[in-house]
Amino acid sequence: MVLFSAASILLVLAMSSIVEANTCPKECSCDGRKLTVTCVGKNLTEVPQTIDEITLKLDLRNNNLQELPKGAFSLTPYLTHLTLQRCNILRVKEGAFRSLGRLVSLNLAYNKIDVLYQESFDGLSALKELQLDHNRVEEIRPGAFTQLGFLNMLALTHNQLVYIPNMAFQGLQNIKWLRLSRNSLNNLAPEAFTGLFTLSRLSLDHNELQFFHTQTMSRLPEVTRLDMSHNPMTYLGEESVSMVKLTHLYLDHMSLQDLSDQALSRAPLLSHLDLSHNQLRYLEPLKGPYELKSLNLTGNPLYCNCFMRPLREWARVRNVKLLGACVGPPHLSQEPLQSVAPLDLRCRSRGEVLKEEFELEPTESAPPHSEAQTEREVSGELRLRC
Repeated sequence: MVLFSAASILLVLAMSSIVEANTCPKECSCDGRKLTVTCVGKNLTEVPQTIDEITLKLDLRNNNLQELPKGAFSLTPYLTHLTLQRCNILRVKEGAFRSLGRLVSLNLAYNKIDVLYQESFDGLSALKELQLDHNRVEEIRPGAFTQLGFLNMLALTHNQLVYIPNMAFQGLQNIKWLRLSRNSLNNLAPEAFTGLFTLSRLSLDHNELQFFHTQTMSRLPEVTRLDMSHNPMTYLGEESVSMVKLTHLYLDHMSLQDLSDQALSRAPLLSHLDLSHNQLRYLEPLKGPYELKSLNLTGNPLYCNCFMRPLREWARVRNVKLLGACVGPPHLSQEPLQSVAPLDLRCRSRGEVLKEEFELEPTESAPPHSEAQTEREVSGELRLRC
């Protein structure tokens, strides 16, 4: 009886090997234990039809599929992970993924997709991660994501988006991170992000946004991290940022020349603000973000005179860490802002300020001034020059 059982087991194993050998496409390698199929760099023009039905992970990177037809994966309904990077895919037809109700990860990066249609992702009801980086997406049709109710992360970086229309991401009821970096975005519709009640992280860096879209961003009640760096903004006005749960805001490598002292007054939980590598020469103490712990001013042309004293004193009282260094006057050049004592931030004569700060020679020697009078006059000069 024992011998018969052992023989039966050996027979079953042998038959399984034969079945695996018969179902594994000749261009691919298959692992029956892990239920994975790998067909990388085989110049395939269509999805192999002999893949085992119970396959869980399918890797089709570096092929030449060009178009995904309806029912392209109907023979592999149990897939949980599908990789289609670098397959020269131009279009995903309606119903291409309709049978993949168990798929949790789909990678379509480095293809040539230009439009996301309403039916493109039908059937992916369990999907949690969708990567569309490095495509040519320039348009998101209404309802493109309505079937992706469980999606946590959507990556659309390195595409050609110029505008995000109203309700573009409707249906993403569990989204946590939306990545729109490195597009050509110059405008966002007021309702572009409406419905994203679970979104906690938004990346909009490396785009062409020239102002902060206050109305659009206020529709994001749960966002804690917002990256707007590398956009050509020059000014942030009063109450520009109205995001009640925001804790980290990145506005570095922009063109900011001025910032209202109340620009962040409606972001009460903000704790980290990055304003590095802008064009700020002065900054008023900020009103509103009472949880602020770190203010990064590295790479700004900060002129450390009496006009910076209120900010330095504010940071000391609030225990805010200031990052950055002075570019002038000469005796404070390269001095870390955090280590400069408020009393060292003073204004000298009107002629000296104009000479050192604006590199202009005084036309006549100015009589001695009191510090208060000097501050008033220099302030008037700055307003005239602005």
